[in-house]
Amino acid sequence: MRSFESSSGFSLIEVMVAAAILGCAVLSIAQLSVVSTRSTAGAREVSEATLLAWQKIDQLRALAWTFDDAGVSIGDAALAPAPAGVLTHDMDGWVDYLDAWGQPVGGPLDGGGGAAPPPGTRYRRRWSVAASGATPDLLILRARVFAIGRDDELAGAASLRARRRP
Repeated sequence: MRSFESSSGFSLIEVMVAAAILGCAVLSIAQLSVVSTRSTAGAREVSEATLLAWQKIDQLRALAWTFDDAGVSIGDAALAPAPAGVLTHDMDGWVDYLDAWGQPVGGPLDGGGGAAPPPGTRYRRRWSVAASGATPDLLILRARVFAIGRDDELAGAASLRARRRP
C-alpha cells in the first residue's frame, strides 16, 4: 500500500499562522501611513502659518518709520501703537482673514470683534505694534496666525523696528 503522507508542502496551521503574521504587518504599515500623512499635513499648516506671520512683519517693516532731513520724525499711520488685546481678540485694523493661498478674504470686520470669518477663510492673522518703553523710536512688531476653528496659535513672529537719525 501507498502512504499519502508526505513531508513536502505546508500544513493548514502553518498557512494560517503565516497569514496572521502578514495581516498584522499590513495593518501596522497602514497605521503608520495614516500617522505620517497627518504629521505631514500638520507640518505643512505650521510652515504656511509661519510664512504668513513673517509676511505681515515684513509688510509692517516696509512702512515709513524714519526722520526727514530736518530731523522731524516720519511714521506711517499703520505703525501707531495697537490697543490692548489685539493679539488675543479680533479687532478692526489689526486682523485679516486669509485663504489657503495666503490671499486676503473679504474686507475688514463688520461690527468689530466676534464677527464670523468670511467664507473661504483658512487662517486668521493678528498683529500688534508697540513702542518700546526704553525709546519711542523703537517699535516692537508682533504677528500671530491661527487656523480657523482652532484657538491655539499655529505660528508667531516678532521683530524690532528702529527709527534712525540721518
